[in-house]
Amino acid sequence: MRSTIHTAIAAAFVSVLLGMCCLFLCACFGIPQSPIVAARVDGQEIYEDEVTAYIEGFRIKNPEYETDTGWAEFLKSNGYTSETMRKYVLDTVFIPKTLIRRECESRNIKIIDAELDTVIQEEKNYYEQRYGENSWDSVLASYGYDEDSWRENERDRLLEEQLAQTVITDAQPTQGEIQALANQTASNYNGKSSYYIEFDTEQAAAEARSRIAIGDSATSLEAFSTQGTPVYAGWNSLTSSRDAMSTEYIQTLNSLELNHVSQPVQVGGKWLLIFCNATFNAGSSGESVALDTVPPEIYDQLASDATDNKTEMLFAEWLDDLMRSSNIVYEPMPEGLPYSVNVTLAGE
Repeated sequence: MRSTIHTAIAAAFVSVLLGMCCLFLCACFGIPQSPIVAARVDGQEIYEDEVTAYIEGFRIKNPEYETDTGWAEFLKSNGYTSETMRKYVLDTVFIPKTLIRRECESRNIKIIDAELDTVIQEEKNYYEQRYGENSWDSVLASYGYDEDSWRENERDRLLEEQLAQTVITDAQPTQGEIQALANQTASNYNGKSSYYIEFDTEQAAAEARSRIAIGDSATSLEAFSTQGTPVYAGWNSLTSSRDAMSTEYIQTLNSLELNHVSQPVQVGGKWLLIFCNATFNAGSSGESVALDTVPPEIYDQLASDATDNKTEMLFAEWLDDLMRSSNIVYEPMPEGLPYSVNVTLAGE
C-alpha cells in the first residue's frame, strides 16, 4: 500500500513538472497555445479574445469608460456585471453572427468580392464628398474600424440582409402599421420640395428671375417653367434627394417660402434658380397624421420604413427561434480579462 501511494505521488509530481515544462517551452520558443473558447454553438467555437476585443473596442470609442472606475459606473448604471456584459455580447453579437454565417453557407448565400467592393466604394465616396479627400480612414477610425474590420462588418451585414430576404417571405405592413409609424416618425420628413433651372452666368439667372418674380412675391411652377427646363430635385428631407443636393442648395431651399424663387446661387460651376413647389409639416412626433395629406414620395418612404421594420422584427423572431433550437454552451469567464471589474468601484 505504501509503495502504491509513493508511486501515485511521484506520478502526480512528474505530471505537474511536465505541464510546467510545456508552458515554459511554449513561452520560450513561441509554440502557439490553443485559444480560449468563450462559447460553443452546436460545437462551433467562439473565442474569448474576439469577445474581449469587441468590448475593449467599445471602451476605446468611449474614453469615459476606459478607466476601471468609469467602466464600473457604466456597467452598474445599465444593470450589468462584467460577466453579464460578456454574455450579452455573446448573445447579441457573436452567437447570432455564427448562426447567420452557418445558415448562409447551408443555403449557398454568398457575397462576392466585387459586390462588396462596390458597396464600400460607394460608402467611401459618400464620406469623402462630405469630409474631404482621404478622410475615409479617419471616418472608419472614429467608429473603431480599419479597412479589414469594416470589410468584414459589411460582409456580415449584407449576408444578414440576404438571409432575411430568403427566410422572411411576407413583411407587407398593414395600413395600421404604416399609420402607427407615420404618427411616430413622419415629422422626421418635414421639409421642402423643389425644382431648379440651370444658367451659365449669374446675370442670365438674375434676368430670368426678374421676369417671373417681382421682389419677394410668390409665383407658380408654370411661370417658373417659362425660363428654362425645370429639374425636379425632390424633398430635402428624403435621403435619396438630400444626398444629391449640395450644402449651398439646401441652405438656399431652407430659406425659401412656398411658391417662391431664390436669388441666383452657384452650385457646381452653374448658376441656379430654385423654386419651392411644396412643403410638408407633420407636426410633432406622436401626433396623428392624416395619411391622405402625406406627399406620395414621403408616403412611399414611410411604407418602405414600415416594411423594413417588420422584416427586422420577423427576422429577429426567426433568429431567436434558431438560437433556442441550437445547442449553445457558455464557458466560464476566465480571470484577468481587461474589462473584468468589480461594479462596487462605481460607489453608491
